[in-house]
Amino acid sequence: MAVTAVSGADGSQRRPGPTKVDQVNLRDVAKRAGVSVATASRVLADSPHVSDGTRQRVMKAAEQLGYVRNGLVRAMTGHGPRTIALIFERMIGTSFAQLAGGAEQVAGARGHLLFISSTEGSLERESRLISVLAEQRVAAVLMVGATRSSGSFERTLGRYCEELASVGAPLILCGRRPIATRPEIVSVDYDHAGGIARAVDHLVAQGHRRIGYLGEGVGTTTSEVRLSGYRAAMRSHGLRPHDELIVTAGNSAEEGAVAMNAFLDSGVEATAFVSMTDNLAVGVYRAARCHGLRIGHDLSVVGFDANPLTGDLTPGLTSVRAPFRLVGQRAVEIALGIRPKENVVFPTELVAGGSVGSLAG
Repeated sequence: MAVTAVSGADGSQRRPGPTKVDQVNLRDVAKRAGVSVATASRVLADSPHVSDGTRQRVMKAAEQLGYVRNGLVRAMTGHGPRTIALIFERMIGTSFAQLAGGAEQVAGARGHLLFISSTEGSLERESRLISVLAEQRVAAVLMVGATRSSGSFERTLGRYCEELASVGAPLILCGRRPIATRPEIVSVDYDHAGGIARAVDHLVAQGHRRIGYLGEGVGTTTSEVRLSGYRAAMRSHGLRPHDELIVTAGNSAEEGAVAMNAFLDSGVEATAFVSMTDNLAVGVYRAARCHGLRIGHDLSVVGFDANPLTGDLTPGLTSVRAPFRLVGQRAVEIALGIRPKENVVFPTELVAGGSVGSLAG
């Protein structure tokens, strides 16, 4: 940073402090180095068409003056690292943190910044965010989690894809299945239906037949594919997924508890539940406690996400683990051209806890 010497009343030199960085511009650097503004700009943009001697003079002048290059401008003109954006509807639970951590690991190792924003379910905010990111020449946009399952929203995603493609940025879906009508939009997903099937298989193996399902209603991709997975898994075992066994609730422990309390009050028989998420599974624990039921004895439950915090429940929750961190890593690898631009579906696994009791034998 530059320091300016100022003459005092007695003629002595005093140092009032460093010059503010925003007072130093490219013209100042060029003047100090004895070159044109255009030449200084080429040096600071890492252009190869500059002699070593000129480059050294300009860089030395920039250092002496404390000149800070505008990283956004450099990125927008194709020089320097570009930002990778993660867009969530809502950041709920540790799964989103794991995915963001995986994305950051790959992006950071290659000098890219990670931008994270949530839309809170606002389509207007989401659309405006895509436009701003395109204006800033983002490197890629990763849309994370469930999206609306309507045909109109798929057309909206197509518009996002085209807007981003105009600046060379791919749109990648994370944790959401591909869109058949938009094959250019890559999906990095995990096996939702297979994970739910593993939960049902585990309960059936323990002798359960009246198995319920607690989850969000239709309208989002995740809720629909997991509910479909439950129905298919039940039928594969010769069991009917009765409507009375399907309980609908918003994705929170509080709403799950309210819905499960109502179910338990109804008198409909069920010995076990598959929960769409661990958040909802916690609601099952709360409702069971209110009704004097013991999880793993009187009522069994399997969650989905394998949230580390559910290990502190008593008994620990049996849950389906999805490789969220791996999803984030692979999505950024595809965005940066490290991996092929192709759809990916990672397997899930069942993590046994103490929340499933045996009725077998």
